[in-house]
Amino acid sequence: MRNIFLLFFALFLAFQVTDLKAQGKPKIIQFSGLVVSGDSSYGIPSVHIYIPKSGRGTTSNFLGYFSMPTLEGDTIAIKAVGYREKMFAIPKNLQDDKWSLIVSLSEDTLSLPDVEVFPWPTEQIFKEAFISLKLPEQDMSNMNKNLNDQVMKRMMYNMGADGTSNHKYYMNQQVAKQESRFFAPTISLLNPFAWQKFIKSVKSGELKQEWKDSDDGRNDKR
Repeated sequence: MRNIFLLFFALFLAFQVTDLKAQGKPKIIQFSGLVVSGDSSYGIPSVHIYIPKSGRGTTSNFLGYFSMPTLEGDTIAIKAVGYREKMFAIPKNLQDDKWSLIVSLSEDTLSLPDVEVFPWPTEQIFKEAFISLKLPEQDMSNMNKNLNDQVMKRMMYNMGADGTSNHKYYMNQQVAKQESRFFAPTISLLNPFAWQKFIKSVKSGELKQEWKDSDDGRNDKR
């Protein structure tokens, strides 16, 4: 009887030692994956992937890819602004020390009811206030003064070219330079097409109109 008891006790100790070995240091798993939005194949950047128990984690890059070391049985939380949180556990007894998957997050949208804000409590009070509204005369006089035709013309003549105009002029000069790089430089006084355009402008009166406008501009400046 004593021998049987000792045998059972030895078997019990053997099972306990085996169980302690099995419950020893957990295996390290390199966890990696790609975070996408729903059925889309585009990755979500700046997604937080962390272990709430230990506080360790990482974030996905601009393509939605991430990689971090974990332990068997760790609970992983995945959170991103505008998406629903997702949690899952690292499986145990993996044959390999690497585990990869594609994580799909669903959008978390919340529609709030419309809120209309009025400066007056009722529509009748608003109509009465609008009808009795009196604009200051000084503001009207300043507006008419600033929108005067002579003032606007003076501002137009004194205004320089903006960045878009300067860039367009520079690119046109470069294109003309490239087109005429294999030709000898021409003189406008000997260009028959320029003379033809000048004579046509004189006959049609366009040159006279341009000269008159420039003269008005000088008078305005004075």
